[in-house]
Amino acid sequence: MVFFEDSKNELVHLNLIFKRGSIFAKDGVANLLAHHLKKRGTDFKKLDERAIQLGINVTKELFVVNMIFLRKYSKFAEKKLIELLKNPDFSDFEKSKQEVLVHKEALKNSNDYIAKTNLEKVIFDKPFSIPVIGEKIEDISLQDLKNYLGTFKKPYIISTNKLNFDAVLENFEDGEEEETPFFEVKQNNIEEFKKTEQSYIYFASPFNVYENFHLAKIATFILGSGGFGSRIMEEIRVKRGYAYSAYAYESVISKTNKTLRGHMQTKLENTTDAIKTIKEIIKDFTENGVTEEELKSAKQFLVGSEPLKNEVLIQRLTRKFNEYYYGLGEGYYQKELELIENTSLDELNNFIREHKEINNLSFSILTNG
Repeated sequence: MVFFEDSKNELVHLNLIFKRGSIFAKDGVANLLAHHLKKRGTDFKKLDERAIQLGINVTKELFVVNMIFLRKYSKFAEKKLIELLKNPDFSDFEKSKQEVLVHKEALKNSNDYIAKTNLEKVIFDKPFSIPVIGEKIEDISLQDLKNYLGTFKKPYIISTNKLNFDAVLENFEDGEEEETPFFEVKQNNIEEFKKTEQSYIYFASPFNVYENFHLAKIATFILGSGGFGSRIMEEIRVKRGYAYSAYAYESVISKTNKTLRGHMQTKLENTTDAIKTIKEIIKDFTENGVTEEELKSAKQFLVGSEPLKNEVLIQRLTRKFNEYYYGLGEGYYQKELELIENTSLDELNNFIREHKEINNLSFSILTNG
């Protein structure tokens, strides 16, 4: 499937998207492959000579290769992409492996990363609970990378210019995509102690939304993703002074999980009360809903900020891909604006009351001990 919107701009943004994220690979293999290809998978001097930019990103679900280049170098860029993905340079594999191990060691100093990763370990089953970087990197062999790369099927292609991609696509076999596993959210808490001056609190709950995604977006904006004015920010920062920032956000347009998540930092002595406050805010939210003023403000922001998300061509194309990949239907994001504008207070509050599962909170706390 190719997504493009032909542009007169001579600069081409090209994304190849493979449904081969970390959950489809052996522990840590997807991330190590991405790192190696990005660092030493091809002759980067020849890319630099033509000012071609290469990026590779892996999530739990997707493996994304992106290139930015001038249209006149499209054939060369195409050639290098094929080389990178079908016949990469795997010399210095061990060096790439050591670099990832060093990065993993450095993450031990990131308290936010630790708290977030701990939470996923206790609320999800494997392989989703395994961080993208992996847990057993030292066990990865060069053959693991080759075997994994060999499973890549024809990619989704996003391009800001109308180009002929046959040369790229013919290098990949057709084949049924592996079904994306769905991971239910388990309710568990975890606490880790280390020398720290603050407590890092991450939380999550199931948010079982399979339709009316626009209502989930409005509700979560009011609850915690809207910054100042949101319930959580007002109560945690403005009224109590527990934290500089506190957020909650939803992940419901997803094939792998449907969750409400949030995080904050607070002084050590406020940890217990901050957690209690989060629970109280969400309980009150699901019992009493929102006000007409909150709904009005949310509508104004969500509808008003929408043009900013469509200013850049690659953003519009990525949205087209999301509409297809997540089964939202063509033009969903434009229709969503109309749905948001037409949402009534009763409709939103009925939706909120129907989703009391967001009270089933799990917490990951990293604090001094």
